[in-house]
Amino acid sequence: MSAAPPPASPSSEETDWTDQVADLIVDVVDRIHDRTTGPLIQASRWLVYGTVALFIGMVLIVLGIILIGRLLGLLPLDIWIPYTVIGALFTFGGLVLWGRRGTETA
Repeated sequence: MSAAPPPASPSSEETDWTDQVADLIVDVVDRIHDRTTGPLIQASRWLVYGTVALFIGMVLIVLGIILIGRLLGLLPLDIWIPYTVIGALFTFGGLVLWGRRGTETA
């Protein structure tokens, strides 16, 4: 029996051609990936950071209102006076926001 001839190794031209095609495919996929996922990642970052900032801002507003109430409670006045001041601030803020609302067109 005769031995089978060894498999022919691909020539350098075939290897270069296949490498070029593979590199082209990888480059196209990378470009598509960057154009699609880049903006989505950026938008999701803004959404997460905005949500965290909104939550922290709300907590700080509540703590500020509590601080104002406590500081006004330290004054040598009746307790109804700080409550009236805080109520007046909320009423004024509500009136300002009410005035800025948009009118709906039906």
